[in-house]
Amino acid sequence: MAAELELRWLKADSTQGAVKRFAEFCKEDIREQSKLDGFDLDKYQEGVKLVLEKLDRTASVGEIFNAD
Repeated sequence: MAAELELRWLKADSTQGAVKRFAEFCKEDIREQSKLDGFDLDKYQEGVKLVLEKLDRTASVGEIFNAD
């Protein structure tokens, strides 16, 4: 599937915690989302990268919700 190939950069092997769980979710989610009409892979990738960067910069998921 082309969408899966486009997300080959999304590897959860070297991550842990929330970053790993989110990456694993996205790898599964891409299969379902790519079946929908109007699915925009570029926007999906952009969103995933933003979330992964944010998660990677936080010490815990709690920091995300308590940030000022």
